[in-house]
Amino acid sequence: MRNDLLTSAARPRCSRLPCDARAPLASVVRRAIAPRAARALRAALAVAVVLTAAAALAQAPLDVLRVWHPNTLAFAAPFKLIGGSGVLADYAKSIEISEWTTPDILRSVLVNRGSEVTAVPTYVGANLANRGVDVKMAAVLVWGLLWMIGPDGAAPEWESLRGQTVLVPFANDMPDLVFQSLAVANGLTPGEDFTVQYFATPQDVVAQLVSGRGQWAVLPEHVATVALANANKNGQALGRFLNLQDEWAVITGRSRIPQAGIVVPTRLAEERPDVLGGVLTALEQAVAEVNAADADTIATLAAAFDLPEPVLRDVIPRLNLQVVPAAEARAELEAFYGELAVLSPDIIGGGLPDASFYLADPRE
Repeated sequence: MRNDLLTSAARPRCSRLPCDARAPLASVVRRAIAPRAARALRAALAVAVVLTAAAALAQAPLDVLRVWHPNTLAFAAPFKLIGGSGVLADYAKSIEISEWTTPDILRSVLVNRGSEVTAVPTYVGANLANRGVDVKMAAVLVWGLLWMIGPDGAAPEWESLRGQTVLVPFANDMPDLVFQSLAVANGLTPGEDFTVQYFATPQDVVAQLVSGRGQWAVLPEHVATVALANANKNGQALGRFLNLQDEWAVITGRSRIPQAGIVVPTRLAEERPDVLGGVLTALEQAVAEVNAADADTIATLAAAFDLPEPVLRDVIPRLNLQVVPAAEARAELEAFYGELAVLSPDIIGGGLPDASFYLADPRE
């Protein structure tokens, strides 16, 4: 009896609509709803899905976005523009932009999770990742700015270095390793065919050149331009001897050096890809402004760095600024790391980082 009652209660009542008591209820409903009503229902469901997705993606701005960069012009110039532009207002309530001046400060900032975006030499990012620090390479920004300075009129060939003394900052650091690698590839042995004299900072090298206590040196921009201007004003006849980016291309077949970029913690990449995408967009806009070097930008940067405007106009094209997401630059980065590791495996922490180190563009 109970089964009969359940069957009877479940059976739909039929009037004008064709009805089969044994048909599934869903089939009856589909036949009963008018086509126009069905379209309205589908539209409403689509809107609901879109609104739900938008609500899920929408996140509150960060309370603060902490950015650290070295005080070199190539990095500092784009970040100076970002700091005052308001382009990241949708992603953070405030932006804190700070300079790291020593490797110890940089490591402390990253180990203690004191930064969301950190500008570093690319090999430093690889080294830290290989040593267990939570960093991912988000993009390459600086594509080589190393120069050889030499006596004005010297033949622009590596044989000119034979028997000379070359002043180099930062022993066994990236500029030194690139220079040594290129010298060896061109048939010279550092320490035998020429002498390398090391200094603690690029500014120490500049002081030697200005005073006439040296004529050959490896320097990055913008320091190379300042060194030449001050040395020649002081009566030293110096000029640009070799563009090490061009020399790199001859030896490796790659037209640029992925010298420096930005790293981020895993939590930012995974939890706030919107913020990372906003940072990349802001950097692209700032780099475009720097590269365009219009009058307002030059005036802003000249005041920020206490440099003459003509020097800035001269330097900017040699900064080689372009924002390239790390996944797109992976082949170039790995080739660069491999060349450095030939002379000093420890510079990248003993080996290539794994694939997860190179972040894809979150905007795609």
